[in-house]
Amino acid sequence: MAAVLGAIAEHPIADPVRVACADILAARGDEAGALQLLEGGDGPARATPVTSTPGLILVADLLATQGQLPRALGTIERVLAREIDAPGALERHQRWRAALGTPRPSAGRLDEATLLAPTARSGPFKVMREVARGGAGVVYEAEDELLGRKLAFKVYHARTTERGHLDREARLAAALWGPGIVRMLDADPAEGWIALEWVARGSIRDVLRGGDATLLFPIERWARPLAQALARVHAHGYVHADVKPANVLLRQPSEPLLGDFGIARPRGAPYDGGSPGYMSPERLAGRASDPRDDVYGYARVIEDVVVRCETLIAGGASFASHNELEVWRTLSSRCLGPDPERPADGAALLEALP
Repeated sequence: MAAVLGAIAEHPIADPVRVACADILAARGDEAGALQLLEGGDGPARATPVTSTPGLILVADLLATQGQLPRALGTIERVLAREIDAPGALERHQRWRAALGTPRPSAGRLDEATLLAPTARSGPFKVMREVARGGAGVVYEAEDELLGRKLAFKVYHARTTERGHLDREARLAAALWGPGIVRMLDADPAEGWIALEWVARGSIRDVLRGGDATLLFPIERWARPLAQALARVHAHGYVHADVKPANVLLRQPSEPLLGDFGIARPRGAPYDGGSPGYMSPERLAGRASDPRDDVYGYARVIEDVVVRCETLIAGGASFASHNELEVWRTLSSRCLGPDPERPADGAALLEALP
């Protein structure tokens, strides 16, 4: 232990070694030392927290032991967003959520019966295929035959109860449209649908899951314009409230588009719903809408991309160096940290970018 801890002060140490050492420290009763070892501290080797699944689970357990349940819950949700069947993660999530009295997100169902068949018509559009399904609705590739263009046709599951979300998504996207914001083409709140520009590349989530993840590198080419889009949202007095890979579309690798304003809120308003794994500990503790929560979601997107790129490099890919990824890991770690260390809004985030 002494040899490893001494080496950490001078050199980066792999996550499995840090986790093993933290386990030993925790078993000895030094939980604070174990947490510092995992979350980072003084010295170049401790600048970035662990991101492996075993490391994050241990961090969550240590935070819970210290009574920091919001941070523990936020950490275990990061695990579940990546690996839903991680051993013990769901049980911890349910137990800590119950202890905090945190209600379940209102937009969590993925088994809704909303379904349109190919060639079916709804409004002026011809439906081609389903491309995405979420808690609020289903997105289809559709064709506007009159104007001869493709579009994304989003049909809400519950057009009556979700009317407020649909109105908000349509109005905010239209009001904020510009660089970095998906373009709203049409909407019919009474029928429960909106039409948006078609983005053939899909979202960052799509690229991470099945596409060529090397398109996301260099990270700066999409991370900076995405931060600029958030800065515009915050400058208008709103919090997006659902920044995650599925809501960042890619018109081009250097042209990200922030979409899905369905749960966006004016700054200071209560939240309604959210995506587990991308909500800050402060938000989980009950804080009202705050731009720092979007900064947290932004950092989680960066973290997801960095982790995926590191996996590809470990498998033999050579599109990026560890040093290049480390720069973005450091930025992500800062934005995932406590509020005083996190940029206050999108404008401050832009200033903090490498």
